Amino acid sequence: MNISTLQSKLDFIKSIYFFEEWKDEECRKDILKAIEECNDKIEEAFGKSMHRLCKHRPSVEAVEKVVKKFPSTLSYEDDGEGRIPIQSAAISPCIGYVPVLAKEGMKHKVGGEDARGGLFIEDPSDFYHRNTLQCLIENSDIDDESAISLLKELQKSGLLVKTDIREKHLLWFSCYEENEMRFEYLVSCDPEVLIETPTTLYFSPLIHFATELKDQDITVLLKAGFKHHPNIGGFLFIKDYEGTTGFDCLCIEKGKEKAMSFLHEILTPDCTYPILHHVFINAPQHKDLFMQIFPWAYGLKDHNGRTLHQAVLAAGPDIMNKNNMILASLSDDQIQSKDPITTLFPFAAMAVGEHADLENTFYLLRRQPSVMDRHSRFDNGSSSNLLRKRRRAQK
Repeated sequence: MNISTLQSKLDFIKSIYFFEEWKDEECRKDILKAIEECNDKIEEAFGKSMHRLCKHRPSVEAVEKVVKKFPSTLSYEDDGEGRIPIQSAAISPCIGYVPVLAKEGMKHKVGGEDARGGLFIEDPSDFYHRNTLQCLIENSDIDDESAISLLKELQKSGLLVKTDIREKHLLWFSCYEENEMRFEYLVSCDPEVLIETPTTLYFSPLIHFATELKDQDITVLLKAGFKHHPNIGGFLFIKDYEGTTGFDCLCIEKGKEKAMSFLHEILTPDCTYPILHHVFINAPQHKDLFMQIFPWAYGLKDHNGRTLHQAVLAAGPDIMNKNNMILASLSDDQIQSKDPITTLFPFAAMAVGEHADLENTFYLLRRQPSVMDRHSRFDNGSSSNLLRKRRRAQK
């Protein structure tokens, strides 16, 4: 029987009962039962077909029509893994069906109120317990351009919002060389997620988790850190809950030689990145290692226009004392140069703050006592008065 013949017979049944020409109630019940069974089988057929979208590739409009007429197909589980259609689409090369399935899923609360139409339902057969969106992000069967296009469509529809990147840990599922473009796209939406310590999942910043990745994936991650957080040294000095920096974690897991090779590949003289500024301030115990690999960075200025010695001085006496070579190597011109941000001479920088170092303050003054007169002309002697008060307090 073809569909036209069936439709004709259904129309006949509808008309004969509508006009009460056939009053056999037992027959009516049998017919309704047969129609219900037929409807169940039709829904089942469409439900199975929804898992084969990538095989017969209907238009998005056709899929929308089917799920509107048979909304139960949105939750139809496949026989093998127990996935619903949106999950099958997310792990296939045909991710273009995901938005319409999510939109209709939202209307019918597929997976519950907070499941975003099925995007946040855990894949029942996934070893890592990833949800639909995470599986889609990590899908290696699709190219980055298609993935980004889909992410934009989800954002435009309100199915993907900025906070999802953090709360659903989407960067963790995209920081791979083959997914670099989609990773970069997600990072650009919320760069702070790169350096935050999540409250769930891995409980560590992304760089600490990345030590489990392949070498090329770690390079992708480090590049993103330097690009989006250059003023803090990228990921290198972000600490986990135990106080271990990203660089130390790399050294522990990969060895110092390997860790430095990652950085050497990224930080070349052409990029003029002041890596030594960050090392001398945040990890002075590694300064000799970095000086050996990045000698060209010694003469660079940071984003504040500070030279290396000015950056160390500005970090305070404690940091300066951990970098004694900086103090010993100051030239007369450097001692007579003011910080571009604080406008303090080096001697004054060592004299202020909770951990002021008067011994080194006077060392600098003895080398170039003329800066005291120059400083006094600029600030009416406030710094010299401060020095005298501190000296009296120490006696």
